[in-house]
Amino acid sequence: MATSPAGKLSFDRISKDNQALTDEVQALVQSSQNSTLSCEDVQEGPDETRLKWLLERLYISISDFGNYSDSTDTPDEEKIAAWESFLDPIGALAHVKPHGHMMAARMVLYLTNAFLGNSHLSSTFPKTDSSVKPVSLRLSFITALDDKLLSHLTYLWAHSDNRETFPWVFTEHLIHDCRRDRECCEDVNPELSCGSWHGRRRSDRLKVARITRPSDLTPENGVSRRRRWTRAQGDTTDYRIHPDASHWHFETPYPGSPPLLMWQEIRSDGPIRESYHYFLVDEHSSRGHQRDWPALRRSRQFILDTRRIAAINLAKDIRRLAEIAMARSPLPMELQIEVLSYLGDMPTEHPYLSKLDLAAVYQPFPVLGESCTGCADRRKDARRAAAGMIKATCPHNSIAIWSLPLRAFHTFHRDDLGTGSLCLDTDCSGHHRDASWSGKSRAVVQGVREYLNEIVERRCGPGTTVNDIGLGPVLPVRLPTEEEDNARKRRLFTVFFGTNSEISGDVEREDIQQETQWTGIGGIVDVMLHSRTLLGLHASGSTSTSLHWMLGRTAQEEKEGRSALIRDHPNCYHCESF
Repeated sequence: MATSPAGKLSFDRISKDNQALTDEVQALVQSSQNSTLSCEDVQEGPDETRLKWLLERLYISISDFGNYSDSTDTPDEEKIAAWESFLDPIGALAHVKPHGHMMAARMVLYLTNAFLGNSHLSSTFPKTDSSVKPVSLRLSFITALDDKLLSHLTYLWAHSDNRETFPWVFTEHLIHDCRRDRECCEDVNPELSCGSWHGRRRSDRLKVARITRPSDLTPENGVSRRRRWTRAQGDTTDYRIHPDASHWHFETPYPGSPPLLMWQEIRSDGPIRESYHYFLVDEHSSRGHQRDWPALRRSRQFILDTRRIAAINLAKDIRRLAEIAMARSPLPMELQIEVLSYLGDMPTEHPYLSKLDLAAVYQPFPVLGESCTGCADRRKDARRAAAGMIKATCPHNSIAIWSLPLRAFHTFHRDDLGTGSLCLDTDCSGHHRDASWSGKSRAVVQGVREYLNEIVERRCGPGTTVNDIGLGPVLPVRLPTEEEDNARKRRLFTVFFGTNSEISGDVEREDIQQETQWTGIGGIVDVMLHSRTLLGLHASGSTSTSLHWMLGRTAQEEKEGRSALIRDHPNCYHCESF
């Protein structure tokens, strides 16, 4: 078993250890490539034992570093660099045949969990401009984790003939022996000491971390999904909170009676649904404001998208096999038809996702060097006015915002004052020679709508618009009465406006309803230009909420994108036409 370097940790040590681990993984890959054994033979031989040992070492290092407390004045940049160094051995793992990308993806999930819970990087900052840099440093790394996970997921999807559903991603990837939100010893069997309890759970965690094959990602091997326990009606038994419960609820049946556990979520979906929490403290009132940054948001959406495609492909496979079996069956045609009817209806194809190559469209955020090597050459041969535009629209002077509804990046160029504007060139590679990219010669609403429609048309075929793929307004947007508006809100946004009985705790259902919140009832153009999501509108009032359609590399870049769209569109007829 690999040993823990606890007590000897340092940020420099972690980086060096990760480089050594990277070298060892690469050596394993090289030896496997030179071997004449088949993949099946390798998985039973010494290379498999060595691989499990390397996985255990990497996992222990991630776990220990996630629990590491630093008493030095190490700069944040050095701390983040130590975290980034884990991506090297993880990247090397991806080259292990045949399941390297699966193992690498799981290690990214462990790394994300460790980073979200670390204590050596402060998560409290003054609510001033001085916090922009340290917050952006942390959020940039989280975005890098998301991109890294995506790179492995897209590979697995493309090599599964579009049938992988990734159930193992939505499981806990624990780095602690117990949950931090309560005293674990309350859950220990009276026959066990806390030390024995922790030892057993640590052994279980190591076993899960050493898994090298998708077929072993099963509940029997400790890889279990979230499940919900609910008290049966009339049951008054005094149940305890499960050691692996992530959420629970008590109620008092009648005054003076002890509270009863009514339901509990056992385990969770893991880091794929987690957020990074940080606090901005007002220097005058000392009041803290919590901010949440979704940790692996694009990876999660990618999986939700792939499941829709996979559901159709798998349903077609089942029907095809059933039809082959029926064709060979002696059953009468009437009975064959009745048997096939039990398969149910085919899932409905999504009007947009069904046209996309998901592995191709889910690209990482643009990675740029410290300086642009092409600017000087381009400006040398250009007129003065063009040279200024080339500099202003350089990729190094731009930001990328990911559109969740469109599964596409939008580019915003900054001028010398740092003011950004949306680029309406769907082929934008920067270094524009004139201002045609800004669309200022057109009405802003018209320009944005044409730009979005061009993206959709390229992916879905000539004449297809955002309205055709479900991203247009819900007509009529304005309803005559508040009662009608409230009924629509409960129907479209049950998660936010439904009653307790309507909100079932079904997270998958919530995922689908949250997609309606991307565009609200006003549509994609409306939410982009008005920096809010319209949820309800009637003759005497409206209901709106914050934006959910956009993801930036950092919160600061999201803010710049929102500001640019509002600044370019202070008011227009479109706003009043509802």
